[in-house]
Parts: sequence; structure tokens; C-alpha cells
Amino acid sequence: MILVGVCGGIAAYKTCELVRTLVRAEHDVQVVQTPDSQRFVGPTTFAALSRRPVLADGGPEVFPHLDASSHADLLCIAPLSATTLSRIAHGEAANVLTATALAFSGPIVAAPAMNPRMWEAEATAENLRLLAARGVELVGPAHGDTAEGEVGVGRMSEPAEIAAAVEARLSTAGSLAGTRVLVTAGGTREPIDAVRYVGNRSSGRMGVAVADEASRRGADVTLILAAASAAPSAPMRILRAESAAELERATLEETAAADVIVMAAAVSDYRPADAFAGKRPKSGEPWHVTLEPTTDILKEVGARRTAGQVLVGFAAEHGPGGVERARAKLERKSLDMIVMNDVSRTDIGFDSTENELVLVTARDERTVSRRSKRACAAALWDAVPAPTAATPAPRGE
Repeated sequence: MILVGVCGGIAAYKTCELVRTLVRAEHDVQVVQTPDSQRFVGPTTFAALSRRPVLADGGPEVFPHLDASSHADLLCIAPLSATTLSRIAHGEAANVLTATALAFSGPIVAAPAMNPRMWEAEATAENLRLLAARGVELVGPAHGDTAEGEVGVGRMSEPAEIAAAVEARLSTAGSLAGTRVLVTAGGTREPIDAVRYVGNRSSGRMGVAVADEASRRGADVTLILAAASAAPSAPMRILRAESAAELERATLEETAAADVIVMAAAVSDYRPADAFAGKRPKSGEPWHVTLEPTTDILKEVGARRTAGQVLVGFAAEHGPGGVERARAKLERKSLDMIVMNDVSRTDIGFDSTENELVLVTARDERTVSRRSKRACAAALWDAVPAPTAATPAPRGE
């Protein structure tokens, strides 16, 4: 059974379609409404769509929150308002929905919806961090027009995307249980002096999405995060590494303890040969910087991989011939799979919330059509080969 929690907000009308979609997929759906949500969509509507009475404050049930939480496989809250977000983050049982969330021990998927300024508030960010640490999966919010006439991030995601996240969570729950996963993400920064650096446009979103999805599937995840604007939302161990040398050192220290290694970081191929000590003062003279190659970390990991390990690389290719170049890289670096995306496109890849991938293995190529990076990560894990029974070395402290 799926619990669908509905909070107060104009986006509650979209939840009607979400419930309809889940019921059509032959799920048993139990709607739980907050008092405020009933001002937007009444219980009769949700009862008709879900084909069962709605749980709400003042109902005939004695312990509705305990009964519901004991028999459900997943709790989906859509829309998740700022008020309910705060109450759940701080363990309040102010109504049937928040009491249910407090009593529920299974996976939670939530689709926030609120004014853009409320979404950007520091208090909201802190509440989101608390939920992320407990493994709550967020879908959205999206950018667009809001009910108040403002434009920004705060719109509830579309019902189809929320339903897809629910289905993915249900179908993959525990599929990576007992698997130790190492992911690298973000772009490296190679110092020119104490202030300036050579870097790239990687936001880290794709690699972080891969780490998040692995954690949601039950894996024990270590994320080595270089410079990135993205942050993980699922529980995992995080190591920081800003330069290519730092990333190399951290990665090689962690590889022996991993069953699956996904190298998604955008590592700089070159670094300044002689970084200036301190901040170089500005002058009218040219500044010539000599670049030297960095270590090919992926190739080094491939050379050191142990029996049973699965190694996945990424190839940010530019323009025609990308798949062919990715395949050559797959063979050259002893990979099980390489993930290719075309960074010449402005609608996907760097600085985008969406991506389009080609998953290349020794046997075939599989295209993952344009979709959110979270959905791309799910498709990637669906295709990653399972590690063999060989046991990796224990992780160092």
C-alpha cells in the first residue's frame, strides 16, 4: 500500500492526478490529509479517486497514524508544504499526516511546493538537510510560475514525475543492500595562485545523483566530492577533494574497499606546473602559465581493480563521434561500462538539471533519452553489472 499525504497549498489539485495514476498502476492508495489541505481539495474527491475513505483529523479511527504506517510500503507527500516540512523535520505530531510520518519507518518520497522565497529561506534549507539525513527522497520543486504570480523554484513537480519516483523507489528498494559503492563527483580546481585556479563547469549534479540513487537502493556509499554546487540528499559518507591530486589520493585509498566504483568526477587533465605562492598582483604584463598533465585516475583505478569489482567511467564528449571515442576509452581503461554524454549541447550536461546518456559496454550501447539527472542515475544503476562474490578489502578508518 502507498500512503499519499496531502498538505495545504494550491498544488493539492495536482495530487488528484497523482492518486489516479497510482491507482491505475494497480497500487492500493491511502490518502492522508492535513486540515489545511481540505480547503483546496475535499476528502470526498480523494476518497473517490483512491476508492477508500481518507484519513484526516477528527475521523472515526482511534489510531489512524499507527494503523496506516504499519501496513504501508511507502509514504509519498505531495505537496509537501513549508509547514509540514518543518514539523516532520523536528518530529512534531501536530496532525494525522505528521504523526503518520513520525511513526512510519519505510521509504518516504516528498514533492515540495511553496513560494520561491520560502524555498530559498535558510530555515527551509536546514529542514531539508534534516530530512535528507534520514533518507527522505525529494522530487523537485520545479522552476516556473507560482500561484502568487512570482517566477522561481517552488512549483510542485508534475504527477507523472512523482509517480515515476515512487515506482522506482518501490522497485529498487534494497537492490544494492550489502554493496559498497564508491562515487566521485564534481569538478577539480587546479591552483594558479592562492586565489585563481584552472577549473571546469561541472556542477557535480550527475555524480551526486548517482550516489543518491545508490544509497536509496540500500548501498553503503562513499562519495568523494570535488568542487560542486550539488549536495547529496541521501545518507552516505562524504570525503572532500578539491584538486586532481587530492582526488587521486582519496580515490586510490578507497578503491580496495568498494564493490562498485563509479568515476563521475570531471577531473582536470592539466594543472599549472608552478603555482604562484600567495596572490599574484595584477600588472599590465602578460602572465604565461605552463600546464602539465595530471594523473589519469580512471586508468590507474582500472589497473588496480581487484577480482569481482565493477568499474564505471564517464566520458564527457563534444560533438560527433562521441560514442566511438567512449568505446575506445572503455577498452583502453579496462572498464565494465562507460557513460557518455555530449557536452556540446546546451540543454543537457554541464549546468543543467537534465542529461541524455549513452551507456556503453563491451557488448552493446544503450541510449537513455533526455530526462532529469535523478532519472538518469536510476537508469544507470539499472544497467550496472552486479559485482561478483569476491570480497573487497575492509575500508580503512
